[in-house]
Amino acid sequence: MKKKTLLEDILTTVSRCFVVLIIIVLLCIAFSGVRIVKSGEVAMVLRFGKIVGDTPEEQIHNPGLLLCFPYFIDEVVTVPVGSVIQQTVTTHYTDGTIDKWSNSGYVITGDQNIALISASVKYIISDPVAYALYVNEVSSVIDACVSNAMLEKAAITPVDDILTSGKETYAADVIRESQRKLDEAGMGVSLQALELTNVSMPEEVRDVYENVNAATVEASTLLEGAQQYYNTVIPYAESVASSVISTANSSYATAVSGAKSDLSEFWGILEEYNAAPASVKARIYNEKMAKALAVIGQVRLVDDGDGKIFIEWE
Repeated sequence: MKKKTLLEDILTTVSRCFVVLIIIVLLCIAFSGVRIVKSGEVAMVLRFGKIVGDTPEEQIHNPGLLLCFPYFIDEVVTVPVGSVIQQTVTTHYTDGTIDKWSNSGYVITGDQNIALISASVKYIISDPVAYALYVNEVSSVIDACVSNAMLEKAAITPVDDILTSGKETYAADVIRESQRKLDEAGMGVSLQALELTNVSMPEEVRDVYENVNAATVEASTLLEGAQQYYNTVIPYAESVASSVISTANSSYATAVSGAKSDLSEFWGILEEYNAAPASVKARIYNEKMAKALAVIGQVRLVDDGDGKIFIEWE
């Protein structure tokens, strides 16, 4: 038997290693199509660049084991649909002074003032296919849509509303307009919230505005105090006035009723007097004297000795 040379041994060993390497590579390629979709994600399979499936149910694969062809045939794209994504928008905000208008961020408000606004927008992915495959630079598009909506809504909103009590209304208007623009672009995202993280005036006028704002707050406080005083005093005055009017009306009704009763009695006596003057006169005199004596009590006739008689009573 012919003995192998060293070169033949080396070639044999290399051949065996090469075969093993080829087998390993083939196994890796074969198993490269086995993927695990994590919780909170969905996956889509692109076969030679085209999405697999005709309907959303066929195109979107939920968390779990996913079997597909090797990577040079199928590409797996995952999308995080189970989390809220946050993105900052600083297009219309700048620190410090606005010394170069062309390079500074700001908005012009409805009353022709300047405001600086930065925001934080939160969104979820509502259409994974559109989000992953049909739009490039998603963050840039969202930033552009929200910035444009902030500019549009600021142009019809007074600066005091944006800086103080109208922040929530302004933010809600921006969300609605931004969502409309994103839907037109087919972004596949749904805005959840917009937080105005920093709203202020330019540094050049910030002190003046803060003084005006402080005066406005003070005036509002004084007006509120005056309104509270008004709400306390007016009801009390109305209650007193109502009581006085009620008492006056009662007194008026009593007086009128008494006057009518006296008048009726007078006309009755007058009619009797006209018929029999002497008789009526004597009767009235006797009645009045009886009432007077009843009040006086005991009556005595006293002679003063000079032929004059006096009446005394107790």
